[in-house]
Amino acid sequence: MQRQISSAALASRFKRLFSRLMHGSRTYTPKQIAQRIELPFSGFNAPQLTVSWENNLNFQHLYKLPRHALSGPVQEDKSQAHTILNHLIKKETDTQSIIDLRELYGFGELQLGSESLSSLERFASSGDCRSVRIISYRDFKKTIEQAIPDFFTEQPIQLLQASWLGPELFWAGQKCSCEFACAVVYARLRGLELPKAAHINRYMIDRNAVHNIARHYHMPIMPEQAWDDPEFMTALVETGSPYVRLTLSPTPHPIEVLLLPKHKQLSDTLGTALKLAGAYDASTTLLQLSST
Repeated sequence: MQRQISSAALASRFKRLFSRLMHGSRTYTPKQIAQRIELPFSGFNAPQLTVSWENNLNFQHLYKLPRHALSGPVQEDKSQAHTILNHLIKKETDTQSIIDLRELYGFGELQLGSESLSSLERFASSGDCRSVRIISYRDFKKTIEQAIPDFFTEQPIQLLQASWLGPELFWAGQKCSCEFACAVVYARLRGLELPKAAHINRYMIDRNAVHNIARHYHMPIMPEQAWDDPEFMTALVETGSPYVRLTLSPTPHPIEVLLLPKHKQLSDTLGTALKLAGAYDASTTLLQLSST
């Protein structure tokens, strides 16, 4: 029968391994380290697009990244990572467009339960919107003005777009989503044009920034179980490996990454080992999702 080894014993063994690596008594290869890391790594699968902007893949929170978004034991490491990450997402605002609201894909409000709703028609017919009834044009005008009080004025509306979500446009409104959806669906059915001046806030992944990150850092996507894994935490924390943690995308599709500087021996070795152990590097995903 195979002898069982306790988690504490494994952690102690892993600590000794990395201590030797730190102090140079013996060089351990990334392959040898990877053999001691067993974590449920997984790749990145883009979630289904939904009408709720906040329920989609969310990288826009990285625009003008606040320093407190990064966590780690050493302030200098966080500061260096922030300098690069602060340029990852860029934003442009188009103030010259006139958009027919019938072309909009969704809205800005977080709507729980809308994760599987891929059209305004489906959302408008859902239980959340059953209280909104539009039978006549008078009902329509009342409803659209309830959602957008300045709709029949020259006041522009705010729209959102993200390169990683494709060309779809979202109304930036944070309330009255049912009224908005029902009014737009009614206009589509009746062939009513809804032209409106709009300011479009476009978020994009900067490819140059991604390449810059990839030159300086390993950025493995980490499973939640990593932070309770004794072998991994020994390697990461107790040996003093430089690192920074970042929530790349928050809920409802959380993605957390480690930034391990390549110019420091221990973190470079650990980053390479994580890749050999099955970790996926987020820079590859970001390049695939970035604008051309």
